[in-house]
Amino acid sequence: MYRREHVSVARDFSIYSAVNIVSLVLLLGTGLVLRRYLGLTLAGIWTGLEVLPTYAAYAHFGVLNAAERELPFLLGARRDADFERLKHTLLWLAHALGALLAAGLGIAAVLLRDRVERPFFIGLLVYAPLMWTQMLATYYVLLFRARQRFVDLSASQGIANLLKALLTVAGGYTFGLYGIFAGLLIASAIQVILYRRRLREQFERRFDAGLVRPLLIDGLPILLGAVAFETVRNSDRIVIGAALGFEALGVYSVTQLVCQGVYYLPNALSTVMYPRFQERFGRTGDVQSLRRFVELPLHVLGDLLLAATIVLLLALPPAIRAWFPAFAGTIPPLRVMLVGTYFLCLAPPAIQLLLTVHKQVPSLYVALPTAAFTVLAAYIGAGHGLIGVAFGVAIGCVIEFAAINVYAFSVFADGNTAFRELGLIVVVAVVCVGLVYLTGFAAGVLVLPLLWRAARRIRALQAPEPVDNASAGH
Repeated sequence: MYRREHVSVARDFSIYSAVNIVSLVLLLGTGLVLRRYLGLTLAGIWTGLEVLPTYAAYAHFGVLNAAERELPFLLGARRDADFERLKHTLLWLAHALGALLAAGLGIAAVLLRDRVERPFFIGLLVYAPLMWTQMLATYYVLLFRARQRFVDLSASQGIANLLKALLTVAGGYTFGLYGIFAGLLIASAIQVILYRRRLREQFERRFDAGLVRPLLIDGLPILLGAVAFETVRNSDRIVIGAALGFEALGVYSVTQLVCQGVYYLPNALSTVMYPRFQERFGRTGDVQSLRRFVELPLHVLGDLLLAATIVLLLALPPAIRAWFPAFAGTIPPLRVMLVGTYFLCLAPPAIQLLLTVHKQVPSLYVALPTAAFTVLAAYIGAGHGLIGVAFGVAIGCVIEFAAINVYAFSVFADGNTAFRELGLIVVVAVVCVGLVYLTGFAAGVLVLPLLWRAARRIRALQAPEPVDNASAGH
């Protein structure tokens, strides 16, 4: 790696994560206020519907997952003509899939009309066109990432999130849940327009079906792994909605919202790092050249997220009791899921390495059993209420973190390295969280040394990496 590459990583991560943090505070605040205003049942319906965009984003059967790896690889290999052909094809594929999704969900809403509550039926109708905009937004973000234009992407997402907060609050207070649905749809359409204008890409009416089939073959295992990962993240909502009902899901929605917010930081780092994985591997073909892209981000995330987890464990319970007393039942599962989410957030760097070196099929032997275990554990835990579901999901999160990182480390290091690196993260987390539970607010002093160490590691990411003779030959 060159020093300029390190500096660009730190710059892009700083800008992109800063925008994500501001967006997190904005959306988390508006989401909590609106849920309090709606009440438990309507909040539960909204939380349940929010699962739809998560899984609808995978309706491309892995084609965009494979393209996310292929596009920056083509740029790194300087195959610009191939990049352009694939770029045009994917745009029209995204439009076609989005239209099919919208039509399918609209038909499903009509068929289910007499079996579901009216707000849920209206929500399905509104989310139908939102699926189309979601598919286009997914593709445009993929292009931003391939081009490594994270400053432009940050600006577009920042504006889109601000409009989303304003429109949902205005719609919610004026028309209730239906106003929120309308605000979400309008904000999503504006987001797609912002992305398209900010990209400044020229698209042609070209569709090469021959490019899709190899991406489908390559991307389907990636898709299955991504769905499995999202299932670990969302199995709590799925099980609570199915087994405990919308009111319980409404209570839990605060936990879900907070944990979703915590995931913003690793998502920001993943967005910045993933195209660099592909481009660097396309340029060097050397797995060892990617090692630092896994180890340093893992430890930076470990420190930053542990500091955030400590703050949230200390601050949120009294804040919820004071400002959202109707949602106080979310506090026990929240305390459990914050720890589980912390470990789950440390999985993406390892997943990205495995995808880069084409280990997506073997990765399924970790991802699919973990997802199945998590759903089963959550379902069994549902017999003990929300906290039982949270414990089941949190255990699944820890298993995902440990298994996927051990496998990733085996690609470039021995077992002792994996045990040492991962064991240190686990020990520090257990000690810090244990002190929070035992000493309360006194444990807040742990935040400063964690942030200091994270800052040192971010600076280390900018330091030039020693280049051996083999690497120099690439």
